[in-house]
Amino acid sequence: MANIVFVVPSKEAAALAAKLTLNNQDVEIVSARLNEGVKAARAAVGRGARVLISRGFTYNMIAKEVPQIPLVELEYSGYDILRAYLEAKQHCGSIAFVSSQSIIDGVGSIEDILEVTEESIKVVIDSFQDYAQGIEQAAEAGAVCIIGNQAISHQAAARGLCGIAIESGNEALSRALLTARHLLAVEQLREANTQQIETIVNAVDYGILAIDSQSGITTVNREADRILGLASDKTAKENVLAKLCQCMEAGSHQVGTIEKIAPGVEAVVNYQAIFSSDGLVVGGIATLQELRHFQAVERKTREELARRGRVAKHSFLDIKSSSPAMCAAIADAKRFAEYEATVLILGETGAGKEYFAHAIHLASSRKNGPFVAVNCAAIPENILESELFGYAEGAFTGAKRGGKTGLFEQAHGGTIFLDEIGEMSENLQARLLRVIQEHEVYRLGDDRITPVDIRVIAATNRDLYKMVQLGKFREDLYYRLDVLTVEIPPLRERKTDIEIFVGLFVAECNAKYRTAVQGVEHEGLELLRHHDWPGNIRELHNIIERLVVQAAGDIITAGEVRRVLKNRLPAGGQPVAAPLSRKVDEAAIRQALVETDGNKQQAAELLGIGRATLWRKLKKIQ
Repeated sequence: MANIVFVVPSKEAAALAAKLTLNNQDVEIVSARLNEGVKAARAAVGRGARVLISRGFTYNMIAKEVPQIPLVELEYSGYDILRAYLEAKQHCGSIAFVSSQSIIDGVGSIEDILEVTEESIKVVIDSFQDYAQGIEQAAEAGAVCIIGNQAISHQAAARGLCGIAIESGNEALSRALLTARHLLAVEQLREANTQQIETIVNAVDYGILAIDSQSGITTVNREADRILGLASDKTAKENVLAKLCQCMEAGSHQVGTIEKIAPGVEAVVNYQAIFSSDGLVVGGIATLQELRHFQAVERKTREELARRGRVAKHSFLDIKSSSPAMCAAIADAKRFAEYEATVLILGETGAGKEYFAHAIHLASSRKNGPFVAVNCAAIPENILESELFGYAEGAFTGAKRGGKTGLFEQAHGGTIFLDEIGEMSENLQARLLRVIQEHEVYRLGDDRITPVDIRVIAATNRDLYKMVQLGKFREDLYYRLDVLTVEIPPLRERKTDIEIFVGLFVAECNAKYRTAVQGVEHEGLELLRHHDWPGNIRELHNIIERLVVQAAGDIITAGEVRRVLKNRLPAGGQPVAAPLSRKVDEAAIRQALVETDGNKQQAAELLGIGRATLWRKLKKIQ
């Protein structure tokens, strides 16, 4: 089927157009005028025509009756007017032009160029209905030859006058055909873009429903049809459209609205008004996703992130305290988060060093980058080196094919948190120093340098300065780490925070175990305040978890607290100041191992410390 169709009112013009487009199957020529021309245009569109060409009154009628398709006007050229004018001069006397204003203007220009002494009569008509009156007016003015379009020349001849039609020549036909081809190319490109957008819209796994400024639906993709089609009636779709219209009228957006589609079927819907470049609301769009699918994606995302362990989980909002010393440490950490320098976090085991590391990362400019946490004490030295720096293929027996990316490389663009940095061997300390200084790493068994953009946060519960003096920690690395230092006070120095943590941990355990414990009675809180908490917040958390699980009522009693703390209190049951930490730690560790029949994991939990910390302390004791 031809993409371009000429609908021309004269056989002469049709023949010329056919000659011009000879053997071109993309163009069809139809000779028809006025109402017949409109019928021919409709028929052409029905056959698949993409662009129409016509002229004169027929063009005007098609433009009005068939507005859904591009239409090119076959305009008369100056050559066409001149040819008609010269023909009239050869055969007739007084000449009149009866036509549109643009043709009349063209006649005036031709007469000026030809320096005509006797100008023609000129009658302007605006529509097909005026042509008879125009001819009458020209005749009354003394014209014996009427020049105009096909209809006017025929009517003039019928009145006994000389009628000459202005015919479209090669110039006008070629120009109209060129314009039509340009329009066809634009139309094909627009349709290709529309098809591509439609394909993309239908490929996404969530529903899209869009409306225009008049609340008419402009887009509904397959997924939206499927979700809304789950309802037995149109109520769900009408509700979504109503809320979308409200959102559009308010010029706002709503995120995460849960809509009931059908019994047992709910969808998460986001409503958004669409604005033009000048700020006007031009429509609205709603995105829909089945709640079960949304939950599955969220669960999979959480599992993947947890598996990768490359995200920070705690912000400064998660660090609670009323202690001036702790508030000062939080203020320092917030300030340090703004800078790219290395941060060293000092504090006892269980004081919350990792929370601070997470929070500093999330408050920094690197918050959208990875957060890689490494416990230097929990991984043997030979394994830790390959984990940190990665290795090339064939670097050692058992190396993965293709090698492995190290944790420093995985932290590129983000933060690496080196916990228990004081336990790192001297060999690894030297390699770490190079990474911090040069921001580049060598994989094991590889001679290529890999640049890394990382920020280092280190933490330790040991006195690094004293270790430097004893020759157990590199001095140059110490000064590289000790740039911005945050000291976290132990829980025994901020016992005003105990009540805060008790409330938080009780609520957390209630949610975890579906219990309904309301809190700890006053005397029980006093017992908790008088305990020295060598395991700090981690120990307190474990104690509260045990108390919630074992609570007989909705309030944890002092007796229950005393029973749980019995191994941490003297025989009389009254709390006393703790002796030096070494002696307390050793005694508590031995007692915990006795209570757990030597199970180190359970002993660590009982003490409120990590298994790696327990293992390290046991080595010292031995």
